[in-house]
Amino acid sequence: TLLHKERLFFGSSLTLTSKNVDAVLADGYVRGLTEAGCRFFLFLDYTPTDEATCGLALTESQRDEVTSRLAALKMRHRALFVAVPWDELAVGGCLSAGRGFVHISATGDLEPCPFAPFSDVNVLEVPLKAALRSRFLGLMRENHSMFTETEGGCALWKNREAVESLLGRKTG
Repeated sequence: TLLHKERLFFGSSLTLTSKNVDAVLADGYVRGLTEAGCRFFLFLDYTPTDEATCGLALTESQRDEVTSRLAALKMRHRALFVAVPWDELAVGGCLSAGRGFVHISATGDLEPCPFAPFSDVNVLEVPLKAALRSRFLGLMRENHSMFTETEGGCALWKNREAVESLLGRKTG
C-alpha cells in the first residue's frame, strides 16, 4: 500500500449490485480497505444502461438496507462515506447535467451523467465552457424537477424517455 505509506489521501468508488451488496457493505471488507489507508468511500447504486443488465440493480429491500448499513460503517470506521443516490436527497436530488457534475464520453460527447448517455455537443468540436451551455444541458437543468424523485436508483435511467424528449429524440 504505497499510497498509505506515503500518507496520501485516496479513496475507492464501489458499485453496489444485487449480487455484491452484502460483500461490499461488509464490515470486514471496509475494514480491509481502511487498514490499507483508504479514507474515502463512494458507493454507487448500480444503474443499468442496457435492459439486459437490469437484474443487477438492487432490489427494493436491498436498497432499503443500504442507509442503515452505511450508518453502521460510518460509526465504526474513520473515513468519509458518500452514497449515491441516498445522499443526493440532502442536495435536492440528482446532480447531473451540470448541477454538480457532467460526464465526457470516450468519444468527447458531453453527457448529463455516465448513466444517461445522451448528448447534443462534443468537446472535441467546441470548448468545454461553451459545451456546458448546450441547449440539452440547459433544458435538463431547467426541468430538474422531473429528475428529483427516484424511489431508489438513478432518476435519469428511470426517466430516460423524458431525458430523450428533452434531447429531441424518440425512444424505442
